[in-house]
Amino acid sequence: MLYFFVKDLQRKYNSYKKKSHDNLGIGHFYERQIRYLYETKGWRVEPYGILKGKSDLGRDLICTKKKQVLIIQAKNWSVKNKKIIYPKHLMQLAGSILHYINQNPKHKIPTGVFITTAKFHDDTKKVARALNIQHRNIKLDKNYPMIKCNINRKGKRLFFFPFDKLYDNVHIDINNGEFYTDKISECVKKGFKHVG
Repeated sequence: MLYFFVKDLQRKYNSYKKKSHDNLGIGHFYERQIRYLYETKGWRVEPYGILKGKSDLGRDLICTKKKQVLIIQAKNWSVKNKKIIYPKHLMQLAGSILHYINQNPKHKIPTGVFITTAKFHDDTKKVARALNIQHRNIKLDKNYPMIKCNINRKGKRLFFFPFDKLYDNVHIDINNGEFYTDKISECVKKGFKHVG
């Protein structure tokens, strides 16, 4: 019985990864991918853009580790359309950082990070250096492990799919035995249950 349950869930998950997503969906996909990259390096990541929607103030992700704060803007723009990141595209992030500093005067000054699938114009790189904004190119990868295995405050071991309602509210702390995976069999083997 458990075998068929695991197989059915794995099929649903695999189907989700293969399906076509609209622009909003693929944008969320990319932000989740970037979140995964940072959380697996020990950062606590708040998916500000997904949770706040159009009120995100140009902050897709807010990452914290000890006293470090990163404010990330993630742009998944089509490489085929040859879109280019110009200096004006950094200005929203620069303004958002200033607003964050104003709202959180006791926090450490955050570092801005602009991550995109598109190319940076040479002038943009110069502006980024002047504003102390890091810039990175990261390709969209629909094959990164998306299943979150989380241990909640009561010690319950639960796993979540990207199509689950609470998915974006779930944090992964790799120092607490939590992890991302692609295999439901691994979740079950390590005592995690799906409640979605």
